[in-house]
Amino acid sequence: MIQKSLTFAAALLFLFSIGLFAKSSPRPTEMELTTPDGMAIILKPDSTWSFKNNNQESVENDFTVPVNNGKIIKISHDQTWSFVKKEIIPENKILACDSVSGKGHSINPDINTATDAAQKQAMQEISTKVKIALKNIKIDAKKLPDCIKDAHKDVSKNEDFKKNTGWEVSVLVKIDKTGLMAISDCAKKSADTSATKKK
Repeated sequence: MIQKSLTFAAALLFLFSIGLFAKSSPRPTEMELTTPDGMAIILKPDSTWSFKNNNQESVENDFTVPVNNGKIIKISHDQTWSFVKKEIIPENKILACDSVSGKGHSINPDINTATDAAQKQAMQEISTKVKIALKNIKIDAKKLPDCIKDAHKDVSKNEDFKKNTGWEVSVLVKIDKTGLMAISDCAKKSADTSATKKK
């Protein structure tokens, strides 16, 4: 109990020093925090929180509020708050699009050669589009090819034999939102301190 009180006292001193402490705090033992979207939240000494105006009872998902000196406060859906090291980045701010697709086409007398060439072309296009889809986060380019390879993909293929030219193969590869999120987690740079949440 003494340790918890000391921890809160340290947090109180820190927030006061960076100007987060409200001029008209409800009580000396409570702190007021304003979120980036303008919500006023009361941080209580027992590590619980509530909305200042009681116009909302809870939040659906956890979120973080960056403050000065690199500190981050996490507001949890279970009505608790704490200091954390990683900022939660909403899913809709990670992905530039919800899905990507790549097409490949090849003609060769040998069906296996034609298929391999078409698949390679489709995957090259997919790789380019994945980089665009994940442009908002730091990606390790060395990890990306393996991460894309391991991600779930929908693959469709069309084969047509033509007498004069051989096998004509078309390949379509699609990666949905779940696959893109898996790739982002897999290929994220280890130095990136971001976390994600579901929308």
